[in-house]
Amino acid sequence: MPKGKFVRKEKPSIKEVIKENRKIILEMNPIEIKRNTKYIIHFEDHGQDFLKWYLDERGYVLDSQPFQRNVWVGKSTVPDFVQVGALLPIFMEEKTGHDCFSHVNYPIKKIEVMDAKRGKRE
Repeated sequence: MPKGKFVRKEKPSIKEVIKENRKIILEMNPIEIKRNTKYIIHFEDHGQDFLKWYLDERGYVLDSQPFQRNVWVGKSTVPDFVQVGALLPIFMEEKTGHDCFSHVNYPIKKIEVMDAKRGKRE
């Protein structure tokens, strides 16, 4: 390779990163929630502007309470890796148009199942 030049490698997709690291992530954070179920995720209160998120069946944020709805609605989580006491993994779209994998900096305090018919807690 010529000096001073570099070859840019293609950035792996989020799905590829999760697939590669699935075993490690599962060992660190065992599965606690089920797919195709709506949830309310309660976060520990560390002075942040949101304390709970409403997630749809696919792990997308439907609402953020009490604040930051405009920041979080539409972001997606990885439902397989959600557990009380753990940090919630989330996909973020960077301003460059690339997706990145991160986590919410506040541990999950409680997970509630939503009643699918009424959208309320069971």
